[in-house]
Amino acid sequence: MAKLVLLIVSAVAVICVYGTSVAADLDRNQAALELKAKADECKNQVNAKDSDLEELASRKPASTKEGKCLRACLMKKFEVMDANGKFVADVAEKHAAKITDGSADKMKMAREIISACANIEVSSDHCEAAEAYGKCFKDQAAAHGINEDYEF
Repeated sequence: MAKLVLLIVSAVAVICVYGTSVAADLDRNQAALELKAKADECKNQVNAKDSDLEELASRKPASTKEGKCLRACLMKKFEVMDANGKFVADVAEKHAAKITDGSADKMKMAREIISACANIEVSSDHCEAAEAYGKCFKDQAAAHGINEDYEF
């Protein structure tokens, strides 16, 4: 189930690496259930395959158009991508605050990552834009010392 939580990696999963309280664990479990439901909806909506979900959960770039569109759909469902295909930084910060329990140090890093990716130049194609945002988050996470082996 923890891998499934990583489906948000296109938008805010990098921020999800934080938080260790019991309450945060319960919130993450609830978030995982919500994420699975939204992922299933998006999978059907964009005709994605299980392999597209697996790529996302494995933090790999999407290899198909449907995989990219799956990411855009999820970003929209979590309201971190608007109807114009633009990243919504303030919503991402609200997600980060929940996941980090508002920890000042963790929120500082989350804001840096969000800020670095919020205004990047992206395609007008929302699917391509989602992929670009995901790459930015992954690159920024690495630049901040967050590696691919992080656990929740």
